[in-house]
Amino acid sequence: MVSSMTPLRQARAHAGALVACAVALAVVLVFFDTARSMADVWRRSATFSHGFLVVPIALWLAWRRRAALAAVPLRPWWPALGIVAAAGFGWLLGHLGDTAVVQHFALVLMVQAAVLAACGPRFVRALAFPLAFLLFAVPFGEAFVPVLMDWTADFTVFALKLTGIPVYREGNFFVVPSGQWSVVEACSGIRYLIASLMVGTLYAYLVYRTVWRRLLFFAAAIAVPIVANWLRAYLIVLVGHLSGNELAVGVDHLIYGWLFFGIVMALMFWVGARFRESSPDAPRPVAALAPAHQTVPLCTVATAALAAVVVAGGFVALAAHLEQPLQVGTPARIEPAQGWSDVHAAAHWQPRFAGSAARLKQAFERDGRRVFVHVAWYDGRRGEPGLVSSANVLVAEDDARWRLLGRGRTEVASGPATIPVRTAQVGGADGRFDVLWWYWIDGEVAAADAWAKAYVVASRLRGGSGAGAAVFVFGEPEEGTAGDDARLRRAAGEFAPRIAQALAAASGGAR
Repeated sequence: MVSSMTPLRQARAHAGALVACAVALAVVLVFFDTARSMADVWRRSATFSHGFLVVPIALWLAWRRRAALAAVPLRPWWPALGIVAAAGFGWLLGHLGDTAVVQHFALVLMVQAAVLAACGPRFVRALAFPLAFLLFAVPFGEAFVPVLMDWTADFTVFALKLTGIPVYREGNFFVVPSGQWSVVEACSGIRYLIASLMVGTLYAYLVYRTVWRRLLFFAAAIAVPIVANWLRAYLIVLVGHLSGNELAVGVDHLIYGWLFFGIVMALMFWVGARFRESSPDAPRPVAALAPAHQTVPLCTVATAALAAVVVAGGFVALAAHLEQPLQVGTPARIEPAQGWSDVHAAAHWQPRFAGSAARLKQAFERDGRRVFVHVAWYDGRRGEPGLVSSANVLVAEDDARWRLLGRGRTEVASGPATIPVRTAQVGGADGRFDVLWWYWIDGEVAAADAWAKAYVVASRLRGGSGAGAAVFVFGEPEEGTAGDDARLRRAAGEFAPRIAQALAAASGGAR
């Protein structure tokens, strides 16, 4: 059917969609660097390459709703400017803390809030799912990789033992009679999970109408890929073991993994289709569009849209004001704690922390026992990765000499106080050793990444540089089990004040 509407009437009918697109594009242009960094992640990472499809899919979903949108009058909602400001402040905190994922989420939230401010609650309710779908553009999920790896290793070892195959496990490395296996990042299943979550959410919206069916399929889109990845890992090890490592290794490993995942996902959607419901958003003919009675002048709508963009852009200006270059020094050598002597010895290991401005490596000895102190110093300059980054690891996957066997948290007594630290056990052909490590930022000590980021942000808000360091204290490799953890904790507690003194002297130049 050909539409009888004049171009002017069609433009009025689609005024809401045009305003929403315009204000969203304006916000993205104001935060162009953040949007570009998001697109860079889509381009670099196969895990998040789906991001290129999110905006086109959201636009298509909005087009399906064009009849409902045309019937909604535009009525700006000024309180949404507060939401824009809250999201902008979140972006500022992410910017100051060099936390890209926070900036990305804040950008999407600012786009959504700006549309709400310009078009009003009724319009946004009609456009709710397409706007919410934009959240899938954020490259998020890598924080769950360690947990997913642990779960996969736990299930694989459990299933192998249940099958009757003896397994010896060290961390995420395990040995079966036919050879050695390890659960690395690619085995975590994060790619399967994110792909399933996005496609499953879209499928649930298009196929179901009732909320409980949508939620049920959404839950399945999370649980099924996780369990499927466990089974995939177990079957790969099982096939490799039974075939004498002739099958399910090398390229076959990846092919069998994706083939199995594809079959499981196809079964999930096949079962889901058995309970499908007619879609409430079937496109209507253009002639059926009924332009809404516009009770608010378009100049008012334009003013609200402009106000939302100005409020958001104010945080870009504030970030530029806070980013004044500050002079930061380099940590001096650490003085030996009482009873310890400074010795010249090369460390057998060092953490894979990239982008540091300086490295401090020292060895100390007491009663024939040697302890190494390694400090990775970050002077607060912008760059990737920073002090707290997923790219910074204790042992890299491609490290041929060492592997991470375990990790945890504890506290170390340092004088009258205690400091939180992380623990790790590293092993290799030369033996095993324990590692204690923590973050130091502007006089504050943290073990958790989130607290370290918070201290960096607080330092920059106070006018500081956000300079800080990752501090590592570890012993020498020993045969069998690692060394005496209690003795290493005592050594770390003794050296912590001297390490803090050297770091404080270096960061003092920023004040």
